[in-house]
Amino acid sequence: MIRHLSTSVFLLSLALPAKELARWDAALPTPRENGISLERASDSPVTFAASPNGPAARLKPSADYYTRSAYLLKFAQRGSVTQWLTLEFADRGYGLITLSPGVPERKQSGTARVNSGRVRRAVFEYTAGLPDRIRVEGLDYLRAAIVTDEQPAIEHAPIVEPAVRFAQHSERVSSVPGDANTPEQVAEAIAGIRNQAPLLRALGFNAVETYVRWGHVERERGVFDWSFYDAILAEIERNGLQWFPMLLAGSGYALPKWFYESKDNYGFKCLEHGVVHDTQSIFDPRQSEYASKFIAGFGKHYRGRKSLLGIRLGPSGDYGEAQYPARGPGYGFRQSHTHIGYWAGDDRAIQAFRDKMKSQYGGDIERLNSAWQSKHRSFEDVRTFLPETALTRRQRIDFADWYMGAMSEWCDKWAVWARAALPETQIHQSSGGWGPVPIGTDYSFQARSAARIKGGIRLTNESDDFADNFTITRMANSAARFYGAQLGYEPGGYGSKRGVMARLYNAVTTGAVHLFYYISNIAANDQAIDAWIRNAKMLDQRSKPVIDVAAFHSDTALKLDDEVLRYRWASTFFTVGRTLREQIDFDYASEQMIEDGALDRYKVLLFLWGTVTETPVLERIDRWVRDGGTVVIAPRPRGNPVTVEGDASISNRWLAGDTGRGRLVVWRGDLIPSRDFAAFVRDLVRNMPNVNPRIREALRIRKPDTVYCSVLDSGRLAFLNFGSEPAVVQLASGKSIRIAPYEPHLE
Repeated sequence: MIRHLSTSVFLLSLALPAKELARWDAALPTPRENGISLERASDSPVTFAASPNGPAARLKPSADYYTRSAYLLKFAQRGSVTQWLTLEFADRGYGLITLSPGVPERKQSGTARVNSGRVRRAVFEYTAGLPDRIRVEGLDYLRAAIVTDEQPAIEHAPIVEPAVRFAQHSERVSSVPGDANTPEQVAEAIAGIRNQAPLLRALGFNAVETYVRWGHVERERGVFDWSFYDAILAEIERNGLQWFPMLLAGSGYALPKWFYESKDNYGFKCLEHGVVHDTQSIFDPRQSEYASKFIAGFGKHYRGRKSLLGIRLGPSGDYGEAQYPARGPGYGFRQSHTHIGYWAGDDRAIQAFRDKMKSQYGGDIERLNSAWQSKHRSFEDVRTFLPETALTRRQRIDFADWYMGAMSEWCDKWAVWARAALPETQIHQSSGGWGPVPIGTDYSFQARSAARIKGGIRLTNESDDFADNFTITRMANSAARFYGAQLGYEPGGYGSKRGVMARLYNAVTTGAVHLFYYISNIAANDQAIDAWIRNAKMLDQRSKPVIDVAAFHSDTALKLDDEVLRYRWASTFFTVGRTLREQIDFDYASEQMIEDGALDRYKVLLFLWGTVTETPVLERIDRWVRDGGTVVIAPRPRGNPVTVEGDASISNRWLAGDTGRGRLVVWRGDLIPSRDFAAFVRDLVRNMPNVNPRIREALRIRKPDTVYCSVLDSGRLAFLNFGSEPAVVQLASGKSIRIAPYEPHLE
């Protein structure tokens, strides 16, 4: 009989083998008072059970998304010499065993639980002796814990058949610790892959991502050595997975030592403080030479490798995103001066801006002075400036257009270089941020650029919240679907089961081919793995959404006013958008998309926040209205649609009833709070006879606001219950469905 847990301590007797220093064993008949004990605690709900592999202790998983259940091991005696802790367990279910305090990857083995059904052992080497307590997470069916002063037999997790099998191609990618600050640390990187990759494969992932740093391959100027990444890729292949690396050349921590110490090191300088960042300035023409050679070298070495599933481009930014620095490390991962701001204070940036303005104004300084209300004597006086100091709208827009355009052109160069180097390989641009001018990401441009090389964009900043993910990714995925670029998603960091399911739903309902998780999103909580196994096959049912409604994404307004979306959670545009999404699925239509004809895809255009735009864009909207489109405006927050120069004649004609075959609808209330407006839009759209009947039917579904719905081109309805309680949804047909908390559902 297995005894109930007290402070179950098992004394090491003299009869034990000499190399064993202590043992806790679920099968021992009599607990004793020293050696190793399992401590009681509220987050350690341990019971005993007879597993198919014999007696074992079991943990009840935590029901809280922010905490984990754990075994709490206490050691009666400590030493200062090397000791090994072996955890013997029945390998049933999936997970990653982690210890706190832990040990480096190369000092542990067998930590992936892959449901092999065998009795297995995870081994951890503590070179300075064990601490007095260790917290063990991610482990079920603990049979024994053993401390020795000699290394026990090492066994690695077996490669097993995946728990989830996919019928349709998709890029299911996760992180592994296959990176290192120096190439000499390759053993640690390889050990990390060996420890974690078996779990990822068992869960149905088909690729892993690691960085490929310029500084790790061109350690001597002009000499490319790919041995570090050859070793990384070999370990990935041994684990039955493919590689989806990120190429980094300009970020501070990716630089070679010889380059960092040379005169060619030319970092961004911020306008706010005049401080230089280690990430290289895209305005320095020498960056093109170095980056293009690095990409070409990668392509020459790895082109044709079957295990190369694709690559992600890391053209700039703190972590290789297609953006300016925001908050990341410098050379050698040291602390660096960084912030969201304007990185255009270096001499080459100033010259690039000066040249752009000279070309834009035809070399006529008086034209520029008139537009800016300035008194420059010549273009030599023109310098970069903080946008909020601009005297006119046109001056601020000129700077923002140049600043964002420079990053767009740089990213386009990377895309062209990569396609030349890898003609047949999937390529994703790293489209970071959420759209504010200081970050510099123009999603419409990047989607169009990616489509030209038959590539995609991976959005890198999703959170643990679906509504937030929707608002910050919808501009990019609207543009990608319009221009024909592939789609991919990545979280910005932390993620629980809620975020794992929200991001799966976002991918399924936008037709995304690429879905990336950090392994901690999946394995560092007690709920995500089971939810993934239940729902991951939805990726086979992914489809583009059926959408007849677009929200006007006023690129001009966001360049003129930080309140539109500069502050992510305080953004007025996103605030309205998050609430509106509770009622209806919708796209964003940027100014560039509208000029390229995107409005022909929609029946309704909503002005959520931001009414200022360029004259050609407003004229294009007017033609669409006259051809039968419905435009919805809300004058109370910021007035009616107007051009940069203040011309309101088009919106005045609409208000006077001059809309051709189209229609103007005016919302008289405030946009914030937004629930009344969202209900108003829902009721408006579901009663419009020219709207797709499937959309109108979906808008008649009775559901809680925490349940989101998408109509898919495949004919399915996709739901996500992003609430903490089960939700009942009643379809227009009368059928009721029940959806578990934080789970998706296809109907």
